[in-house]
Amino acid sequence: MTKTHAFRRLLTLALIAALAAPALAHQGHSHGGSSVQVQSQDYTFVTPTSVPTGWTTFELKNTGKEPHHMQLVRLPAGMTQEGFLAKLQENEGTALASVEMTGGVGMLLPGESQQITVNLSEPGTYLELCFVPDANGVPHLALGMVSAFQVTQAPADAARAELPKADLKVKLVDFGFELPKGVTITEGVQVWEVTNAGPEGHEMLVFRLAPGKTMEDVAAYLQKPEGPMPIIPAGGAQAVTNGRTSYVHLNLVPGDYLMLCGIPSPANAGAPHAALGMIRPFTVVEKSAQK
Repeated sequence: MTKTHAFRRLLTLALIAALAAPALAHQGHSHGGSSVQVQSQDYTFVTPTSVPTGWTTFELKNTGKEPHHMQLVRLPAGMTQEGFLAKLQENEGTALASVEMTGGVGMLLPGESQQITVNLSEPGTYLELCFVPDANGVPHLALGMVSAFQVTQAPADAARAELPKADLKVKLVDFGFELPKGVTITEGVQVWEVTNAGPEGHEMLVFRLAPGKTMEDVAAYLQKPEGPMPIIPAGGAQAVTNGRTSYVHLNLVPGDYLMLCGIPSPANAGAPHAALGMIRPFTVVEKSAQK
């Protein structure tokens, strides 16, 4: 997000602190309710203009040449798209706290796709936003990657979407990730139920360490970002407001990973949550290793 330059500097401290943190692990499958297809291109979203209220599974496919994600927000009554974008330029943390963050798909590489099931509980104007910066550090939304759509009240007799069965429950708190004790995360298709217990807005971005790389390599790269990144985007769940839940559909391969939240904290001078300790390494193991 516009977590850009300050995020990179402050995240270094959190990563170094996380080196001694225990690694984790887990297992799963997936399914969702009514579906919306979205394409992320350079620099726009191709998406429906109207969606009914209720639990909805968004499938984001990155058809561009750069990494992209999709953050969903609902504008409060009286706020325009232009007004919100102006607020973002002034102070990202304050601007995000002024809208309802309803989730979204974390960063994907070109050609990749992922699903997220979220609750569009209220009618209104929603925005799809990509905060991922380009090579010059300019957020994609500043290049036009913002799309508005309307959420309309579903008919009273409309069929209710069936929620996915969660393989793992993750709680987001100020400032950390809470997972069940002793959980083992195994490879394959799975669904994680991600709930924000706040009070600030939170996200769960997922990255896989590149082959042969360690958390020390990640910390070194963030201190001096030269050459290929030692982490590979693996999607995840974009930010939700306190009390909201989303279901992220993952397909994980064995390896070492980390989850982090980069949302800036209005209560902590805009520091990214990762710099406040909201980062956690975990490990995905082969199914044959789970005995």
